[in-house]
Amino acid sequence: MPKPKLSPPVVRQLIILSICRLAEPVSMTSVSPYLYFMVKSFDVPHKDIPFYVGIIFACFSFAQFFTGLFWGRASDKFGRKPTMLLGLSGTLISILIFGFSTSLPMAIFARCFSGLVNGNVGILRTMVAEMVPEKELQPRAFSIMPLIWTIGSIIGPAIGGSLADPVTNHPNWFKGEPPALLKKFPFCLPNLLNSALFVCGLLTGTLFLKETLETRKNEPDRGRQIGKKIIKFFSRKSQHHKDVTDETTSLLASSSSSRMDEEVNLPTKVVKDTGPPPLMEAFTFQSTVNIIVYCSLCLHTITYDQLLPVLMSYPRDDTPRQGLKFAGGFGMPSSTIGYFFSIYGVVGMLVQFFVFPTVVNFFGPLRTLKFFSLTFPILYFITPFSLLLPHACQDSALFLFLFMKSVSAIFSFPCSTILLTNSSPSLRLLGTLNGIAVALAALSKALGPAFGGLAFTLGQKTGYGILPWFLLSGITTLGTLPMILLVEGDGFSHKPIQEVENDEADPLTK
Repeated sequence: MPKPKLSPPVVRQLIILSICRLAEPVSMTSVSPYLYFMVKSFDVPHKDIPFYVGIIFACFSFAQFFTGLFWGRASDKFGRKPTMLLGLSGTLISILIFGFSTSLPMAIFARCFSGLVNGNVGILRTMVAEMVPEKELQPRAFSIMPLIWTIGSIIGPAIGGSLADPVTNHPNWFKGEPPALLKKFPFCLPNLLNSALFVCGLLTGTLFLKETLETRKNEPDRGRQIGKKIIKFFSRKSQHHKDVTDETTSLLASSSSSRMDEEVNLPTKVVKDTGPPPLMEAFTFQSTVNIIVYCSLCLHTITYDQLLPVLMSYPRDDTPRQGLKFAGGFGMPSSTIGYFFSIYGVVGMLVQFFVFPTVVNFFGPLRTLKFFSLTFPILYFITPFSLLLPHACQDSALFLFLFMKSVSAIFSFPCSTILLTNSSPSLRLLGTLNGIAVALAALSKALGPAFGGLAFTLGQKTGYGILPWFLLSGITTLGTLPMILLVEGDGFSHKPIQEVENDEADPLTK
């Protein structure tokens, strides 16, 4: 029996969705290599820099906590596409404000604004689920957005590490006096480049992305109408350059153009818009447990992603070790940190594309999630001890840690997403459920870096640099316990929307 495959129209829409998504991970990860130095440029006391780095990381997620559910409900009512494009537009504005920040409050405001206007993580996840409801195709489909995040995590640190503060880091780029703009706003260059990616994503989404919400997908879309005209214009121009006058060829071209227009459209079905179901229907036992597991993953992974660049940036401390009392960091420049994280992204991309679908199809998302979740506490526990290794071995240890983190996260997050999607009681509630997950995960992402930065600062002041890592390892261990209650859902592939909405199941498995 041949294996099921994604159809060409769906593949095309997933590619368009990926282009829309790419700018966000690039802008998010480009901040890591230079954020320590950006906060330092605001004349923050040296010992307090890790705390404020954590605050800047946290305020994006904390703001997103207040609006995540709103954007999820909005996408269930007004459509996925307009809600997503609005989020991209708001993020575009926020990164420009962030890049031109001249004070700590301005940078914090920019990050808060970005979190308030963007709930795209849940919306994109919902769109993928609506495009690919078949359970057997989900490992491949749900690995695409994490793959885009991984690609972004390659490009982002490279951009941030190489373009941040070019006047200081790359004086040889300039002949004579550097531009006044770069001297006044040393961190604007990576954000200007990121903004160009957002413009590209906005244009692609507006012109070519298909609405996936069942009750809105048949409504006229002015953006896609313009996109079709653009495609037809360039198709005709290409034919003209070939000087094709044969009538048969003309008919074939016309037929091909028609097929192309049909393929961008997903299967349509007229469904009466009765509005999204009540909010509380989203909270079944399984969906609640899945949200808890997803929030736990977000809490500890984002905290590690915030702490590790700070540890790499923090100056070395040559004070003799006394048992577990040792502090300091690796004292690396932003360009080296960007290099490390780019390699981390490349490894993640290869694993995501070539290994993940096969492993998950064989073992299933639940068993895969449980196995790889156990590696996180071990990784977090051993990370600070890399400072005690000989200098020649420290880079290798960091690469090993980043590899472990990359592989574990690449397997854990898509599996958690699949389980959460299949726990939804209805496709009409999927946007709401993902909105709830994004909002609560945002709170986790806010609390993790904030307390992580505070613990890092306290550890450095007291000489116990292991403090944040031991706390993180313990919290992560507790976060694995709810996985015992998880059950794999059946998904929506064989059920129309009306049937799914009317299903009644046992409350412990629903």
